[in-house]
Amino acid sequence: MEIRSPSGVVVGVDGSQHAATAAEWAAREAERRACSLHLVYAVETGTLTVPARSGAAVTDLLLRNAQELLDRSLAEVAVAHPRLRPTGDVVPKDPAAAVVTAAEHAELAVVGTRGHGGFASLLLGSVSLRVCAHAGCPVVVVRGGTGDGHQVLVSVREERDAEAVRFAAREAELAGLPLRVLHTWSPVVADVAHAAPMMDELGEESDLHRQLLRRTVDPVRAEYPGLDLEAEDFAGPTAATLVDASADAALVVMPRHAPAPRLGLRLSTASHAVLHHAHCPVAIVPV
Repeated sequence: MEIRSPSGVVVGVDGSQHAATAAEWAAREAERRACSLHLVYAVETGTLTVPARSGAAVTDLLLRNAQELLDRSLAEVAVAHPRLRPTGDVVPKDPAAAVVTAAEHAELAVVGTRGHGGFASLLLGSVSLRVCAHAGCPVVVVRGGTGDGHQVLVSVREERDAEAVRFAAREAELAGLPLRVLHTWSPVVADVAHAAPMMDELGEESDLHRQLLRRTVDPVRAEYPGLDLEAEDFAGPTAATLVDASADAALVVMPRHAPAPRLGLRLSTASHAVLHHAHCPVAIVPV
């Protein structure tokens, strides 16, 4: 079956409460963006271990059940958001691959924290992590609250993260919220007891980080002149700072850098920590 690649917002659903919450968030986002909404329901039929004679019948039953659940989700979205005309597909494919493929030309992909296949003890399911790591567009994981906070947060590590700042600026503008840009860094001089002889060097290092933040943020500030934008840099752990700040946020935005050759991670350690522990939805933006 060919998977459609719509250009608006794509959301993965599976009949779970986590997916329903993600679909509601995605519907509101599609309304804000004035774009289409497409639901993807994936069914892994290739992993069935049944006799060949009954395999086709079981596959057909799984697909029919999936279509019924998808139709129910589409109806719920249509009732709650009458201005939208949501579409959907049942896809006989691995869920993460199905969402990544469907979102190939999308503005945004949305997933829940975990679906029916996840363990209750897990903070984030493998499907959500894989979509975040491999999607070609920004991905929002709807976790914690529904994002009724008072600001949008975005993390900046280096100048190429300007693309994540632009995404966050648009989200803040659409939501009518201020944007807070955070650049955290670890000083070379970590031992305060021995730092006195190197305070000049520490001051110079701090100046370099302020300059980096200014170069990254100023072009975006010029693109969004009416946006309330605050940029801060300070020495401290990125993940802990963002998780703490997320308690008052509607959305946390993290950049995703291209992996290093061979064993490079697709998602940074900080991104993993924020995805697992943030108090609000988290967006992962490829830069």
